[in-house]
Amino acid sequence: MWFRIVSCASFLLFLVACAARPPVPPTVEVPRRSIAEERFHRALSLELQQKEQEALLLYKQVMEEIPSSRLAAKAAFRAAKIYWRRGYAGRALELLNRAVKTVGPQDPLYHESYLLMAEILYREGHRERAQSYLEEVNPALVSPEEYEALKEALAPPPPPRVAPKEYKVVLFVGETKMLEKEWVQVRRGVDLAFEGSGVEVVEVASPSELESLEGPFLGVVGPLLVKNLPPVLDWASREGVPVVTPFPVAPGLTSKSPLLFRTSLPLDQETSFMAGFLRSQLGVKELAIFYPSTPYGKVMSRLMSEEIQAVGGEVTLLRSYPPNVRDFSPYALELKEWEEEGVLPQALYVPDSWRRVVLLVPQLVFHEVKGISLAGTALWDDSRLVREGGGYVEYSVFPDTFTSHSPYLPVLEFYYRFKLAYSVDPTPLAAQAYDAARALLARLEGKDGLIPLEEVSFLGVTGIACFTPQGEPVRVPFLLVVEGSTI
Repeated sequence: MWFRIVSCASFLLFLVACAARPPVPPTVEVPRRSIAEERFHRALSLELQQKEQEALLLYKQVMEEIPSSRLAAKAAFRAAKIYWRRGYAGRALELLNRAVKTVGPQDPLYHESYLLMAEILYREGHRERAQSYLEEVNPALVSPEEYEALKEALAPPPPPRVAPKEYKVVLFVGETKMLEKEWVQVRRGVDLAFEGSGVEVVEVASPSELESLEGPFLGVVGPLLVKNLPPVLDWASREGVPVVTPFPVAPGLTSKSPLLFRTSLPLDQETSFMAGFLRSQLGVKELAIFYPSTPYGKVMSRLMSEEIQAVGGEVTLLRSYPPNVRDFSPYALELKEWEEEGVLPQALYVPDSWRRVVLLVPQLVFHEVKGISLAGTALWDDSRLVREGGGYVEYSVFPDTFTSHSPYLPVLEFYYRFKLAYSVDPTPLAAQAYDAARALLARLEGKDGLIPLEEVSFLGVTGIACFTPQGEPVRVPFLLVVEGSTI
């Protein structure tokens, strides 16, 4: 009996073992290309979110996985743009060369890569090489605006404009013992503007020297200090010539005389621009202001309070601090308390120099104040803000009149001419002096004599297009953002 049961069980097991089984589906291997495509699109998304370091790692993986593909060439192109934005021109050119070797001349990517290489070479001062690279580009396969802009920039410069008379421009120095470095920038900007024009630049140190000068004059550039203005304006009034100052920023300055103009950024224009940006672009309704108890700090805090209210926002936290304060922990702790109560302002505006900012921001991080944007003034525009502030100041925003990172071609030409001539980068003050001189030079374009300065129109490197009848510059300032290790 037991034998039969075992035998039946064995037989049943045999039948089960021999029964037809459903086929096991083969293992499907995901193609390397589809994985690479997923990585590429993820990298592109990260790049748009400004997470460039993470994007670079993914682009690199794509290039390593399918090195001879068009997708790898696209990854090289995107990585090159990131490196170029970060200032690594050599690495960007290497990647672009890789891209053009991977795709052929029939591919638009080939021509986009050559166009970007030409732009990089132009910005790095290699004009002839940039021209040869641009000749490889088919204009029909790239952005027509970018192509035409670069083509125009690389065109041979027109012959220098020569003044019909021996015009002179007075460069008034005045008392600048405390501003010697600033005056060097002014002098360099003015000399560059008048180079090859036939206009003589006469540097004058005191009002008494003005009386011995013989014209004709285009105008005066300077002075740097407001206290030096009265004697200069008296002389200019007798001669009937305009005075363009590149430095003072006090509101209402040009109301002193109908002959007074400026290329600096007036404080009321600066705060109006920043308030508009914070409200319209960042959606800031509640603003905190921490300001030094100095004349500058008090004026800027008042102006910003007025301007943010004018665009529908309000200042919910206003605090002053001693000019030489080094410990900002009490101010950071107050913000932390506001955050814990759920009433933290959306942005913090600090009208002070970068030296105070690099002391304040680490305290915000230490006390874990989160969710507040940082905004400042043109005094923040210094490479030491990033060098000493590190990652603490990333994504801070502030305005200024000049940045070498602008894609605007007159800015690029000025930047490279200045660097070629003086082996240093131009400062905003040098650019403002350059525009002051260019404005006077534009007076020569009148057919029937000199054009009044209030009627002059020109392309300034600080964003100036013309002046108001009151002598104020008509411009939109540059908005600067700290990204990584650059402004």
